[in-house]
Amino acid sequence: CRASAPRRIPRAAPPSRVPARAVPLALSARAVGVYAAPRARTIRTRAATDGDASDRQPIADVIDPQLTAVDSKQFFLGSVTFYVVMTLGSQVVCGFADVHPDVIDSASAINLDQAVYWMIPLLASLTFAVTQSEKFEFLRVVRETFEQSVLPAVAPLGVLGIAALSLGAGVGEEALFRGFLMPWVDARLGDVGASADVAAGVSLASTSLVFGALHAITPQYAIWATWASVIFSLESIRDGLGSAMFTHAFYDFLAFLYIIVAWMPPSADE
Repeated sequence: CRASAPRRIPRAAPPSRVPARAVPLALSARAVGVYAAPRARTIRTRAATDGDASDRQPIADVIDPQLTAVDSKQFFLGSVTFYVVMTLGSQVVCGFADVHPDVIDSASAINLDQAVYWMIPLLASLTFAVTQSEKFEFLRVVRETFEQSVLPAVAPLGVLGIAALSLGAGVGEEALFRGFLMPWVDARLGDVGASADVAAGVSLASTSLVFGALHAITPQYAIWATWASVIFSLESIRDGLGSAMFTHAFYDFLAFLYIIVAWMPPSADE
């Protein structure tokens, strides 16, 4: 009688661990990693043709809900520090790249009356996105992304913290894109013989595309950010860099407050 070989019992696979994933948000410390606490959510499937709530399914196939919270204070300090470095760096680079006027001189041109008008299309698009997020899938994905990766870090900052964060984004991003990059590209194109109109158009378009790509939370959001960048660029050309900084910062502030009120998911205790 031959002894049978002992059976090998397969070892149970270790539980899978879901890596935390950051949502890139524009050249800021927001890209370091902003994660929301795990929360069960449901969404309508694409195939749902009726209004029955039973057609809902987990959104794990769209955005991973198994994420961990990040310290809002750390997020705030990192973001503000990044924006300060961005602003000062843009001013310094203007000197090395022979960009005139530099960021400081350009920012002195501000027209608050016109800045309010430039904000109207931005606020209109924001209102549409918030109020129609349940009707359009691409807006729903943006909403879910904000709910899980942005709002849990921004909302605890309070009004003053949000104001400081918005001011940093408005000044820092405008200093880089409209204060340095756009006039630098314009000047380089002029050096190679491009006409003034061509140089201005190409510099505006190219920097706006880069701006949109760096805000690519979703492809559709990147398109919106590119459009917003065109608005900021036109405002900077017409009414000054200071006006674009004001519009950008004030819009971000209003947008954060509106989105927090409209989209902030309920806490586990509610």
